Amino acid sequence: MRMFHQIYTLFVKIIALGVLGLFVANVQAENLVSKADMQATASTKSDTRGLLYEIKSGDKVAYLFGSIHIAKADFYPMSPKVEAAYLQADTVAVEADTSDPVASQSFMPKLMYTAPDKLEKHLTPATWANFKTLFGPGAEQMQSLKPFMITSMIAIQMGMQMGFDPMQGIDLHFINRSKKDKKSLVELESLDFQANIVGSLNDEESDALISSLIESMKKREMMQEFQHIVDSWNAADAEAIAKIFVTSANKDPASKRMMKMLMDDRNEGMVAKINDMMRAGKKLFVVVGAGHLAGEKSVVDLLKKQGLDVKQIR
Repeated sequence: MRMFHQIYTLFVKIIALGVLGLFVANVQAENLVSKADMQATASTKSDTRGLLYEIKSGDKVAYLFGSIHIAKADFYPMSPKVEAAYLQADTVAVEADTSDPVASQSFMPKLMYTAPDKLEKHLTPATWANFKTLFGPGAEQMQSLKPFMITSMIAIQMGMQMGFDPMQGIDLHFINRSKKDKKSLVELESLDFQANIVGSLNDEESDALISSLIESMKKREMMQEFQHIVDSWNAADAEAIAKIFVTSANKDPASKRMMKMLMDDRNEGMVAKINDMMRAGKKLFVVVGAGHLAGEKSVVDLLKKQGLDVKQIR
């Protein structure tokens, strides 16, 4: 059971800092949650808040900003250096446009089972029994949802209990601003691409994810984990964020596989598109989950290995 807990712990970190615009888009498309009370204590604004990088390739310059997908109203305005990086851009690149209602509706079937298929058929009898014990009558109501949809909904609810709001997510903030400011908005991936990844878990992975969710809810440790993520982001501590992921991913083979699927493999595609846009002369501001920017095999690491000059701006 310890392995299951580690898988879900990693999953919550990936949701907060790496994946996925899907859960924000799902909130908009399905109206699953209401606005959170945003009267949280305001934190100190500084130039170091969040992970901001400058990328140089010859005479071309771009900026890379690491987001948290679920945030608070008091995260805004961004620090002056982040604002300056955004304002100089003619092109804003994000993982996926979570404000697109058509795309938000179209990916939903990939995160749901089609009758007579249902969640129970993809779990072991023991896991399904534990799931029913934990959720009671709600378990039957979730039979049509794939494990990613269930775990992301729980993660959203946990974040909202802490005063966070998916509608205040940093990605969504810059998506909406770029449209208002008539900047070019480019997707590094798409909601459909992301749904294909998280909707394709095999039965072993599905069972492990639901089992880990059950154990993690019983332990009530997820709020502390999430707060640690936020504190590291506020401090612009790339090393701490990298350690969060590395420590979790290296605890067992299943976590390592999930890290590769949901983070490492995607980083390569993002880097290729960033390079293409820089070569095309775009004045680029890139916003991706902060987990994509820290540590080995991150977007920052891959860009450096390709010979680009990448430095963190504090």
